[in-house]
Parts: sequence; C-alpha cells; structure tokens
Amino acid sequence: MVSDTLQLDYSQISPVLVKFLERYGFGPDTPVTLAGTAGSRRVYFRLAQGLRTFILLVSPSDDADFGRFLRITQFYRFMHFPVPMVYCIDDAAQQVLLEDLGDTRLYDRVHAPAGAPAAVSGGETTLALYRKVIHQLVDLQTRCFQWHRECPDISSRHFDEHDLLWETDYYATQYLRGHRGIDFAPAAQTELNAVFQELARRVNAQPKSIMHRDFQSQNLMIQFDGTVRVIDYQGSRLGSIYYDLASLLLDPYVMLSDSDIEELLRYYHATSLNPLAFDAMRHEFLLAAAQRIMQALGAYCFLSRVKGLPAFREHIEPGEQRLAWILKRVDWPALNSALPT
Repeated sequence: MVSDTLQLDYSQISPVLVKFLERYGFGPDTPVTLAGTAGSRRVYFRLAQGLRTFILLVSPSDDADFGRFLRITQFYRFMHFPVPMVYCIDDAAQQVLLEDLGDTRLYDRVHAPAGAPAAVSGGETTLALYRKVIHQLVDLQTRCFQWHRECPDISSRHFDEHDLLWETDYYATQYLRGHRGIDFAPAAQTELNAVFQELARRVNAQPKSIMHRDFQSQNLMIQFDGTVRVIDYQGSRLGSIYYDLASLLLDPYVMLSDSDIEELLRYYHATSLNPLAFDAMRHEFLLAAAQRIMQALGAYCFLSRVKGLPAFREHIEPGEQRLAWILKRVDWPALNSALPT
C-alpha cells in the first residue's frame, strides 16, 4: 500500500519481487525513491544498488489496465518496439519490476535551457528528435499493425464514434461547464452536440491503425545514446492514424512553432507514404487534432479541479491556445462553437 505522501518502504515490496531483487544484491537498506506518478494513480519508484537500477510499478488494486499493460508490453517487446523490459511480476500485489529508462523525457530535451551542456540538451536539435519519434510512430502504424491480431488487447478495442463522443462530452463537462462555467441554452447545446457528432463521424472515418492514445512528450524517454523509448502505452487500441500524430505535434506541454509543425507534418507525410495529397492530409490531421486537444483540455481540468493535482492547471491556457490555433485553420466555421470566446 502506497502512502498518501507517495513513499514506499522496502518492506512494502512484494515478497515475489524481493526474492528476485535479492539475486542482484538488493535488500532492506536499498533506497526507494519516487520516480513518477500517473493520473491513473499508478506510482513508479526507483530502486538503486550500485550501478544497477530498477523501476517498481505499484498499481492500485482497482486498476483495470494492469493486466492489459503487461500483455501489450509482451506484444510490443515481441515486435521489438521500444518499450521497457519487464523483469518480474506479482499479479496479486499488482507490482512490477521494469527496466529503468532514466529521467530524461522528450519534454525535458525540448525545454533544456539554451546553452545547456550536451548531457542535458543531448546535442540534437528539436527537429532531429521529433523525426526519430515520427519514425517510431510510422513503425507502430505499419510494421506493428501488420501483427496487431496477435494482441487481442489492441485488436479488440476500437476507438470509434462512441469513444470520440465520450471525449468531447468530457471536454464539455470538465472544461466548458466545469472550468469556464458556461451554461448553454438548449438550442446552443443542441448545435454543439451536432458539431461534436459530426466531428466524431469524420474522425472515425479516417484510416485506422494502432494508436498509443497519449503519444506526447512526457511519454517519450530519451536514452543516453539518443534512442527514444515509449511508456504509458496501456491505452493502445485501433484508431485514427492522425490522433497520435496530433498528440505529438500539437502537444500543449511543448507548443512547437508553426514552422516546426509544418516541417514535421510534411516529414510524416513523406515517411508514412500517405496516399493523400499533403493539403488533404493536413485537413484530416486538423480534425483529429481538434478531437485530441479537447480531450486534453478536459483532462487538465478534471485532474486539477476534481483530482486535486494542481500541476495540470498550468497546461490549460496552452491547451486553449492550441485549440484556437486548430480552429483557425480547420476551415469548418461551425466547429468554432466548441471554444466560445
């Protein structure tokens, strides 16, 4: 049981995992430090003994994604897709020992201060890092997708109109009503619902492949050799090929420049061999982007206001800016009602 202060004593580690750790010299004196948390209440701890480290995942007892995470990890490892290795599992305790991918996320590299040493900045440009990530996304959507039926946790879950409408309802509930305090008149609410239904229909009609569903800068780890690794993928399923791309390029955590977005979007178009002309692909991308950023805004409001996680509050304004950016470019005037001025 993890305490409210997000601390864990070595004695609270599952005996199954302790037996594994003992083989590598870990014991009661091993320091256990917080490595990260997730909105799902999963908590990650780092165990270090000399130069050897592990990440301990502690999942709440009601986490429906625990088993799914392990099975999807197995599939991605089978496909040599760059997710962490799993070393030891205790299903009953819902604890897992994982490969330690370090502390450097794509987010940290992008936000490294100008003039930072190579150990911090990595010596690579933002665009070079994002090109690597786009290659991984294309690999997920092509090579891995060819084998997706080997993983029922992915192949049986479709991100369809029902899920898309759930997201925009989440946005309306948590952002429009909860955060903005907007009380729509019945006619305006009917109009907004019709727009959301049409958006869901259009995004659902887009080509589908494996989607991560939260493919953004805080879920992409940069290794010391520049390799990019992927985490927090238990939401993987089949959905629009543009949803993850929008999560990456229009990420409110990062706020890439217009020129970088354009260059990287063209890079994806060329790398993925997308059959659409570039302008047509951009339009489809913007539709999926509107969907994605509304979901993100709903999440920021819910996690900060309802769950009491104030760190998410600072991302609401960038999310608003990004949604306004999308609506300005999508060439669908009715969709502007989604973000009242």
